[in-house]
Amino acid sequence: MTPIVPALVLAAQLVCVLALCGWAFGLAGLSGGFFGGYRMQPLTAVAFMTIGFGILLSGTSRRGFTGWVMALPLLIGGSALGQELSGLSLGIDRLLFPGSVVHQFRSYPGRPGVLPALGILLLALASLAVISRAPAVRRLSVVFSCVAIAAAAISGTLLPLGMSTPGPETRYALMSLPSALTICLLAIAVVALRRQYAWPGSPDCGFGSATIQTCLLLCVSMPVVSALGHFWAERAGHASAEMIEIVQAVAQVALSCGLIAWAWMRIARESGARSAVNLALDSAPVSITDVDGRILRWSAGCERLYGWTSEQALGRFQQKLTGTPPISAAGIEALLGGARHENEVTAYRRDGRALRVLHSCQAVQPRSDLPPMVVHSMTDITARTQAERAVLASDARLSLAIDLHELGIFEWSLATDRFVFHGHAERLFALAPGAFEGGIEAWKQHLRATFGTTFHTPGPPETWPAGRHPFRLVAVEGGIAKVVEGTAHIHHGPGEGDISMIGIVMDATEREQRAEMLKSRESELRSILETVPEAMITIDGDGRIRSFSATAETLFGYAATEVLGQDVRLLLPRYVRPSGKPVVPGQDGAAETRITAGLDRHGNELPIEIAIGAAEVGNQRIAIAFIRNLREQLAAQARINELREQLLHASRASAMGEMGAGLAHELNQPLTATSNLLGAIDLMMAREGDPEQVRCMLELARQEVLRAGSIIRRMRAFAAKGELDIQAEPLEEVIGETLQLARSRRRAPGVRLRYRPSVAAPSVLADRIQIQQVLVNLLNNAFDALAGLNDRQPEIIISTRQLNDGHIMVSVIDNGPGLPEAIINRPFETFSSTKVNGMGLGLSICRRIVEAHGGRFSLRNVPDGGAAVEFTLPTFAELELKAG
Repeated sequence: MTPIVPALVLAAQLVCVLALCGWAFGLAGLSGGFFGGYRMQPLTAVAFMTIGFGILLSGTSRRGFTGWVMALPLLIGGSALGQELSGLSLGIDRLLFPGSVVHQFRSYPGRPGVLPALGILLLALASLAVISRAPAVRRLSVVFSCVAIAAAAISGTLLPLGMSTPGPETRYALMSLPSALTICLLAIAVVALRRQYAWPGSPDCGFGSATIQTCLLLCVSMPVVSALGHFWAERAGHASAEMIEIVQAVAQVALSCGLIAWAWMRIARESGARSAVNLALDSAPVSITDVDGRILRWSAGCERLYGWTSEQALGRFQQKLTGTPPISAAGIEALLGGARHENEVTAYRRDGRALRVLHSCQAVQPRSDLPPMVVHSMTDITARTQAERAVLASDARLSLAIDLHELGIFEWSLATDRFVFHGHAERLFALAPGAFEGGIEAWKQHLRATFGTTFHTPGPPETWPAGRHPFRLVAVEGGIAKVVEGTAHIHHGPGEGDISMIGIVMDATEREQRAEMLKSRESELRSILETVPEAMITIDGDGRIRSFSATAETLFGYAATEVLGQDVRLLLPRYVRPSGKPVVPGQDGAAETRITAGLDRHGNELPIEIAIGAAEVGNQRIAIAFIRNLREQLAAQARINELREQLLHASRASAMGEMGAGLAHELNQPLTATSNLLGAIDLMMAREGDPEQVRCMLELARQEVLRAGSIIRRMRAFAAKGELDIQAEPLEEVIGETLQLARSRRRAPGVRLRYRPSVAAPSVLADRIQIQQVLVNLLNNAFDALAGLNDRQPEIIISTRQLNDGHIMVSVIDNGPGLPEAIINRPFETFSSTKVNGMGLGLSICRRIVEAHGGRFSLRNVPDGGAAVEFTLPTFAELELKAG
């Protein structure tokens, strides 16, 4: 309640008290306003005093008390009007000061007049309208008050201005001056009290309040002035009644039009300003809700931000609509207390996309009769939040990179002449943490004292050129060089003396050590490659020679400068792909080794063995070829082959010598039989025997001679020296002839020699003599192993078995003591033998013969005792299929 309300009520109460005092003490001037013709009646004063008290109660929002208090003035005003209209008297006129009120010059003394009674009713109704809950009723309070003011101003001033006189004919249109003054004071108090609800004067709460109040004052005063002027003109007689009516009508129309024009301009100006403000507010994301969060206003900015239209948002709860957390009860109390709430929240658009919003809210109450509202202001900071997160992530990555790589950052400016170090800068510059506080000169002196030099920035800082300045500092600590490298960037600002420097520094000690180690290893590797006995060539991805060792120079006869950058086909003409492009050795997979031919400087072919490996050099794949000259190796191999043939021949001759006695016994049988047959023939011819019997005996003698010849031919063929002659041979015949040769041996009497073919042995592709030599060697070894074996029947079994891979396996198995572990582990080692006088060449020779035929040679011990030597030979049928 504004202070003017109780002041007006107090003034009205003072007028009523003076009127009552006038009645009490017989002072007509106090109760009549010094115009004794019309005085304020006692009941009128009581009614006005009660209304004043009720106005004070309505200002404190005490609706119940106000209603009870206003019952008395309503009763007084209503009874007065009822008595005037009906002409009856209820006997209440003389309740107060009956001895004084009867002496008045009026029809009904002590009773409020018609206009005062109307004023009482209007003021009582206006006071009740103030406290009403219905907005339409509350608006009538000003209407009732304005009507009461107009009536009081006109009827109360007619007597003081001399425009009327008291009389029976004017008693309905006049009222006393105290009554008029009291009505005006109380009516203005009601308007002032209503002003707090309808027309607040604070610019923060609304626009146009002063304009509306001015219009109200003019609207109330204009009829009063017009009526008083009409009464004055008619009383003075300056013009006729018609002229007075015309002038009054023209004046009222002119004043009304002027008032409307003036009010329209003021309202238009204020409405324009209000529209501009509303437009600005509507473009921003601003919403208005009640204290429960229900949306009352939803701006176009909110529509753009959240995607909800105003029609869809109004009446809904903002927290549920945007997905933001609701304001707590304590927060609502703080807002109602005048606090401002601001925080960052995550909101959601209509399409579900998340937003980061800076949400600010504040409670406002435009009028005391309206509930408080909460104004929400939202600012989309999603992009800013993302940028801040990106900056933080970038800073974190930068800090991590600085930490991982042990980098240091230093800053300096001419304005402060102070250094700021970050990361590992102080450690790299050999500074104690936080100890250095000097400027550029102190820093240079420290670098010179620690590293013996500084980065090249001659002259004062003002003369330093802008740009990057790399530097390298070396300090020796304990015989170990510490290397620090970095770059300083000097920047010149727009102002004079605005020079700054920022730099980065890193520890290059380990890199320098690795570089030195790499140089040393490169030198060592170059020395090794220069002294390696094999030639080395490196080839790039295009098939061109990158390096050429000294041994390669000797091998091919070219100098390195002559072949570098040349195609590799200059040296390896056959090393090409089917497409004809140069081959990059090792490009297709793992390292490979092959025998091929190379060309020397003079175009001669060189038998070479080349081993190729691949390597990665940067982004390029290269091949490294090691080349060995096979000319001497091939000559040595030819000589070895010649010696091997001689050794085989010597082995056969030795075996022939061992079988000499057996062969003599073998030949003795056919020769003896031939001799006996010839003797019998001679005897039969002397006796003239049967010619048919003689021819039969001659045929038997011829067969025995042929048998002896066959034995001699086999012995000569076995002992003969010749080249390898591989052809289809029946395996059974080869084994049968070998058994006939073996049976002639007598050094192991009692040995049972058996042949067990598992299948019908096919023809094999072999050199008959060399395979027979293998079998003879194996049988001789078996005979030697069985010599002196008395605890069991000595036995040698030769068996054959067809394999799945098209080969046939020949096994020589004895039941002797078996082979020792030394022979099992190293069966083909030369000069390793179990015989006392053995040379250790037999098994090695046998293996070479079998492998030369494309077979495999192996030996093992039999579980029940004895040894088994096995070898495979390709069958003739298999080779025919392969040839086909």
